[in-house]
Amino acid sequence: MIFNTQIENLIANNDLIAAFQILFALLIVHALFDYPLQGEFLAKYKNRNFKENGTEINGLWIHCLTSHSLLHAGGVWLITGSFIIGIIEFALHWVIDFLKCEGVTNFHTDQFLHLLCRIIYVFLIWIGWEYFIPSLNASTQIAPTFNSP
Repeated sequence: MIFNTQIENLIANNDLIAAFQILFALLIVHALFDYPLQGEFLAKYKNRNFKENGTEINGLWIHCLTSHSLLHAGGVWLITGSFIIGIIEFALHWVIDFLKCEGVTNFHTDQFLHLLCRIIYVFLIWIGWEYFIPSLNASTQIAPTFNSP
């Protein structure tokens, strides 16, 4: 976990500066994976409705969307140290991007939902929600758990 000190300060001391540092890091990772590191291939082929020269490419979209979502989940896990929040990010990112590709949401709604997810992750860390579940602590944390206030 990269932000071990900030997470400890957020949980133990309600440090809002630490909360903003974690959120800022999550937003940077999101921007990296949604723009330069996504690349044209994933951006196009994660959409099941995309057709190359009028030809539908069966099944490729699910691999591309899943890979894209896994990258985001890995970034969230690395920053938060929480496997559970990483899994939540994987599922939510997959669904949010799928809905955008289906035309249910637009680009702005998609980005707002991703921002909202990151705000919620910081809030979940702040309240120490997964630290109250002993079975999650030992098996899913990259770094040692902290005592909740």
